[in-house]
Amino acid sequence: MVITSQVLPAVRVIVARDLIKIHELKPVLVASKMGLTPAAVTQYVSGVRGRKLVYVLQKSKRVKQLLDRLVSELLKTKSDQCAIIATVCELCRVVREERILCRLCYISARIGEADRCDICLRPSR
Repeated sequence: MVITSQVLPAVRVIVARDLIKIHELKPVLVASKMGLTPAAVTQYVSGVRGRKLVYVLQKSKRVKQLLDRLVSELLKTKSDQCAIIATVCELCRVVREERILCRLCYISARIGEADRCDICLRPSR
């Protein structure tokens, strides 16, 4: 749940901002490429949506490389959806491995031992 409510919106913020501010694409085109509405793109770029983890994600070199890969794929005339999905899956894996979610995780906070929590490192079912 934290991935869909926190990580993916932050990824959308970073990718949308990159496509608009660095690559100078119009928000309507970015919306089309990302499968979002233009209004949603505007909210992501302005920080109304998804801003909570942006700074934390941008600090990770591995996450930054994966985000750059996403942007590169979206810049193509015909994006490879399989490549996008694989990159997003890898991004989630890296976020877990680097324990980026520990500050938001209610389980580690509840037991008071975030440094000993291994929820993120357990194999997915």
